[in-house]
Amino acid sequence: MLTFGGSSGSGSLVITGEDLVSAKPKVHSRQPRINSFVEVAVDGLPSETKKTGKRIGSSELLWNEIIILNVTAQSHLDLKVWSCHTLRNELLGTASVNLSNVLKNNGGK
Repeated sequence: MLTFGGSSGSGSLVITGEDLVSAKPKVHSRQPRINSFVEVAVDGLPSETKKTGKRIGSSELLWNEIIILNVTAQSHLDLKVWSCHTLRNELLGTASVNLSNVLKNNGGK
């Protein structure tokens, strides 16, 4: 569920459940399960970047977490799904969301 609340064109965005990220990545047969997390950034601002907790040892990625971000109706969200490794994290995929399109498609809510 995406919830946007606020006045004067700004407010908080609450992303919950499967709307945040749900994926079934292709993994190598020798490594059927991965450790991963999602990073969400608003308008590319480091101060408005949040991460989910790590999803440990799963072949199906689903984050059922609440993330609260400060946004405007014109904000742009960038989501990155990362696989956690001992030496460094590996980027699995990205997605971008334009909030004005989301609000337009959901009657302004």
